[in-house]
Amino acid sequence: MLTYRGYGYTPAFVANMSRVVAAIKAGAAVELTEGPDDICNGFTAACREISDHDCSRASTMEMDRTAIASVSRLLPDLADKGSAIVLTAERVEALRAAFASGDIRRACKDCSWADFCTAIAADGFSGTKL
Repeated sequence: MLTYRGYGYTPAFVANMSRVVAAIKAGAAVELTEGPDDICNGFTAACREISDHDCSRASTMEMDRTAIASVSRLLPDLADKGSAIVLTAERVEALRAAFASGDIRRACKDCSWADFCTAIAADGFSGTKL
């Protein structure tokens, strides 16, 4: 979500992702989870067909575990399963700095969006929704 500019697999996915990111920006607490989550709720059958991606796949859950481990080192209050935090402006900036430097990008290595996100980070996250 750090690099989200309003693009995605399908209009339904974009609408849901935009809703989730707007809620986080407005102060909704965030909980990192393995597997299907609020973002996956917008991942329709059409999204899965277009992207060959499914939030319930073992490979996706491994990406989730890797992302959680990386982010939890930066934000230790997320380390406990079930913990939720508000992403303050300071936390978002810390996450962006770690993302741009590659410190929290291990989960991105097999992601089809990795180059797109790298370009957004290199551009200073301009135009992002969060």
